[in-house]
This record gives sequence, C-alpha cells and structure tokens, in this order.
Amino acid sequence: MARDIKAIQCPKCGSIFKQEIKPEFYRCQNCQTEYFLDSDDTHVYHHHERAKPVQSSAPPVNPKLPVYVLIGAVAFIAIVYITTMLLQPKKSATNSYITYKPRRSYQSSFVYTNTATGDPVYLRMGVDYIDKGNGKSEQELHAQFNNAMDGKLIADRLMTDESMRNNRCSLTFKIYSPDMVYAIGCNSVLLQLDTRNNRLTDVTQSTFKDYPKLSSGVAKLDFDYSKPMINVMNNEGETFYYFPAVKKLVDTQTEADKIWKQIYNARRYFEFGYMGDYFDDNKVNQLLEVKYIKGADQNLKRDLTPGRKYFGPAIIYQDENNLMIVVNTTAAPDPPMSIQKIDTETGKILWALPPDKFYLSQVVKCKQGYAIEYRKDEEADYVHGVMVVSDSGKLIHNYQLSRTE
Repeated sequence: MARDIKAIQCPKCGSIFKQEIKPEFYRCQNCQTEYFLDSDDTHVYHHHERAKPVQSSAPPVNPKLPVYVLIGAVAFIAIVYITTMLLQPKKSATNSYITYKPRRSYQSSFVYTNTATGDPVYLRMGVDYIDKGNGKSEQELHAQFNNAMDGKLIADRLMTDESMRNNRCSLTFKIYSPDMVYAIGCNSVLLQLDTRNNRLTDVTQSTFKDYPKLSSGVAKLDFDYSKPMINVMNNEGETFYYFPAVKKLVDTQTEADKIWKQIYNARRYFEFGYMGDYFDDNKVNQLLEVKYIKGADQNLKRDLTPGRKYFGPAIIYQDENNLMIVVNTTAAPDPPMSIQKIDTETGKILWALPPDKFYLSQVVKCKQGYAIEYRKDEEADYVHGVMVVSDSGKLIHNYQLSRTE
C-alpha cells in the first residue's frame, strides 16, 4: 500500500520544524516534544518530558530584594553623614576658609662652619606668606639651616621679632671668631648666631642693657670693617663703638684705636693696596702683607707678589696661614673670575679654580677645606649655593639651588 506524502507535524504544538534524532524518531524544535512514525500507520506517537528545574540549596530569591538593599544603603549613608555633621564642633567664621601657603621667599643668606661638627652650614632667611582668606594674609619669618655638604635640612626656626618679620629686613653678617658671629637686621636689631646649635637670637637688649649711655635705646647699628667693632648710635643721636670680643663700649675713635692695638698688637693680615705715592700716575694693585710693630706703633708692609698684575682683585678669606683671593681674568668688562689660594710666605699661587662668572658673598674654613657662597647672574638664571673645595683645590661638592629655591 502506497504511503501518502504528508507534512509531519508535532503532535503537541503542530510545528513542522523538527530534528531527526534517529531513524523515524524526531524532536520538535519548538516545544522539544519527541515523537516517532509507524511505517504502516498514519499515527504519530509522541513522548514529552518537561525539563526539571535546576536544584539549588539557596532559598527562593525575592525579586524586590535588590531594590530594598539599594534603599537601605542610601538611607544608611544619609544617617551617617547627618550624624557626623551634628557631632562635629562648630567652626567660627574666621576658621571657615582653606589656608593657602605659597612658596617661601628668601631674602638673605650666609655660610658658616658649625663649631661642633666642622661642617659648612647654609643659613637662609625666608618669608612664608599665609593666605588667611577675605583678602587677609600673614607673614612668617624663618631662619632655615641646611648642611652644605648634602643639602639636608638641619633646622627651620620661626623668628618672632615683629619688626623684622613685617619689614622683611635683610641681614648683614660679620665673623669675629669661629664661634662669635653677629648679624644686623633692620639697621637696629643685633642678632647672634649660635654656630654650635644652629640658632639665630636677638641679643640687642641683653648686649647693651648694662651701658647707661644706651639707655635711651638703639637707633642704628653698623659693622666697622676696618676694626673688629660695631658702630652704635643711640636714640639721642650719639655714636659709640662696641668691641664684642672684649665687651667694651667707648665714646671716641681714639679710644677705639687704643683697644684695637691692645687686642691685635701682633696681628698679621693681607690687603690690596699700593706702596708708592698716592698721586703716582701708574698706580697698580699690589697684594700687601701688613704687620703691626708694637714698639714702633706702625704697620710694616711688604709686596707679597711683586710684578704681578691684578684686575679687580679682592681678598675673600684670610687667617694667619691661609689666604684666598678672587681676580678678574682680563681687563675686559664683566670677565670670568678666578678663585686662587696664595702661599702666605712666597706669594705663589697654590691652586686656582676654573674661571667662572659669579658673585661671591662669603668664604669660611671648614673641616673639608673651604665653603664658598656664590650667586650667578641672569645668564645662569640666578642659581646660587655653596661650593665646598678641599685644601688642595678640588671641588668636593656644589650645593646649588635654583632661583626660586
């Protein structure tokens, strides 16, 4: 008997889309019902099993649970924020701003040797501007101490003198001995540098309190660079002369000369001058050795380097056995400069650093050799710092800072 050709439909959903899984056995691609055909019958037999749900140990999930969690989290954050604000102490109107602190502005510097360690120290005076808000600001004056060998900060001390802080006064320094260094600020403030503990202290009152002639107060102070003394003017316009080394105050230049001769009667020192007549047409710079002869009450001078020509010379360091000078390398305007160490007996050049353009402020003896404070001009963007040079003239370290540092 011939078999009719009919479209085979799923007995469950009627779909004709199927997959043959073995001869005359099919799976409906729509509802997954399995069925087969009898070759002698037109019946379709089917078998369908509903897929079992995957078993899970977790309890049934509430579809609204994520919403509840989100609402709870927001509520918790809000409660914590409100509680924190309520418990926070109230701030006054003057403290409600944000403090802004710009870069420190430096105004004067000085290199010296720490008498406890022997290391060179770079002291810089700087002002901090603190923005207080509402157009108001405050100034803080700081004495900053750095080790010139490695640049590490030793101390940063706040200066409390109101006049110096408000007027941003630069300081001038003078060394009377390795452990006796003074500075003058604002023309009338005397400060002493503690070279052991790296501290700068106002000693104006304590230094002059025992002198009745200064009871009216100090109007002006000046370092005298021809003698180891300080010129002092009181508020009545009277001038006096103070010797820190012996703590003596005198009224006249004659008395000052007498004290100087008593203290330095055997002193030998060096200077640039001219041994000939002042009115000579061909005056030249001469490096002179000067010895004070006490019996004759006069200075004996000797040309240490006869025949040598100097351009713009200056002595930058001297003691009984050491002498350092700086000279222009040529007669041209603004030439490079040469730092040289001179033999104090023969006048020979022991060594010279490579010529360079800079301004020298201070040279001190340290355990490494010499510490030389310098500053360069606009061609080098005003870099500055301290060069440490050995006794043999070798550059050991250059603690260099940029213009804004």
